[in-house]
Amino acid sequence: MKNFLSMPSDKEVQSLALGKFDGMHLAHKELFKYLDKKGALLCIEGKADSASLTPSKERYSPCVIIYVAFEEISQWSGEKFIITLKQKFPSLKRLVVGYDFHFGKNRAFSASDLYHLFVGEVIIMPEYRINGVGVHSSLIKEFVRYGDMDMAAAMLGRYYHLQGVIIKGQNLGSKRLYATINIQTQGYVMPQEGVYASFTKVNETIKPSVCFVGHRLSTDRHFSIESHILDEEIVCQSDMASICFVRKIRDNQSFSDLNLLKERISQDIITSKAILSTAQMIYIDM
Repeated sequence: MKNFLSMPSDKEVQSLALGKFDGMHLAHKELFKYLDKKGALLCIEGKADSASLTPSKERYSPCVIIYVAFEEISQWSGEKFIITLKQKFPSLKRLVVGYDFHFGKNRAFSASDLYHLFVGEVIIMPEYRINGVGVHSSLIKEFVRYGDMDMAAAMLGRYYHLQGVIIKGQNLGSKRLYATINIQTQGYVMPQEGVYASFTKVNETIKPSVCFVGHRLSTDRHFSIESHILDEEIVCQSDMASICFVRKIRDNQSFSDLNLLKERISQDIITSKAILSTAQMIYIDM
């Protein structure tokens, strides 16, 4: 990870996009089109413990990402920010930002201030919209938290996914219900509790699945993320797995009997198969 404040000056970078870039969504992809072959991203990170849509941004970036913590530059004046940019990138000729970009102490400087502070080309991209709705990371997070994976995918340009370490579960699935892959993760925005039609990447292979996210109301009430691979027994040979959320099937429910829970899961599997049969495979990016 390249750190803005500790890095030496980089004479190669000629165009620079500024922003948080959480989500790496369709609006960001439009903004990246204004970078040239010697471009880079300066990603201004918020609090380290805040939930993100894309904790790992590199896979979605067309160029190198340089990181800086917001707290480290939050007290800077707008002038100091631009002077430091020029010191770090002496060949810089173009800045690219979104229309709502702010910088400097108390966010006192807006995107338009770059025109008179920066000696070079400034490109301010207008709000990017889908069906009249502006694409923003904050809105996508709300869609994910409310289980609206269709709208989240429409704005991300891909199905929302999270990655985690495979852990041992209750061991109830293989004995009395359905075998699942359990994962533990951090840093991601969590989908609304419930059951989802999904794809799961395990052993470097993507498999259709049905996934549960939430507190196990019918057993120990602990929070879990569990994925059942459809029509196939999987022996995990890797320590990591990713789950790609296509559509929510139902809310989290409590069952008084595990047999009733198994019947409900059987229905979820049927529903998941139907949903996944029409899934947009180009939206799978794990």
